[in-house]
Amino acid sequence: SYLYIKSYSKDKIQTSYEQLEILIPLFNELEIKKKIPHTRGYAASPDYLFEIKNIIKKEKPKLILEAGSGVSTLISAYSLKKYGEGQIISLDHEKLYADKTTIELKKHNLEKYANILYAPLKKYDNDLLWYDTDDALQGLDLIDLFIIDGPPKNSSKNARFPVLPLMFNKMKIGTIIILDDARRKSEQDTVLLWKQKYDCFDYQYIDNDKGLIIMKKIN
Repeated sequence: SYLYIKSYSKDKIQTSYEQLEILIPLFNELEIKKKIPHTRGYAASPDYLFEIKNIIKKEKPKLILEAGSGVSTLISAYSLKKYGEGQIISLDHEKLYADKTTIELKKHNLEKYANILYAPLKKYDNDLLWYDTDDALQGLDLIDLFIIDGPPKNSSKNARFPVLPLMFNKMKIGTIIILDDARRKSEQDTVLLWKQKYDCFDYQYIDNDKGLIIMKKIN
């Protein structure tokens, strides 16, 4: 205990406790009985997962598209199981992680609510680098909720910017976008670029563990 206290600042310890205080009621509400993958670090933080649950509970989306699979996929599937009848389709450019998330979904008996698609990154027009969705998303209905936690920031400059140029036509009035890691400069730059190019979204910033932007298509 002494070494832990010496290694971490008081603020970091306090933040860890605050995240744990969010995770426990989240587990209770969604009736999660089995262990889930680690949160925080490179993975989703509990306060981010809690916001996802809240939005699914309120909006009851029929179709959720997710960029970057992981613990957020599980929480989304649990939320759909309890509060709606929709499905989440999650894209992952790393087959290892796509397979890991698929295994976790099976452990939790959530295959009915989630589908993981291995989609390597590819170059589109204007040098945009994003998931290869040409075949995977053919015939896809319009998206109700878009959860963005990928690709990783080191894959390209402003790695999450291509979402709107490439997927705008899959969004309808009322589509909600959740952008994680919004405290990072790359995500802040991305949002500025979006605002310059698209005037049809409302933007709300939430100052949580990693920063969160919630967007809604209004026209």
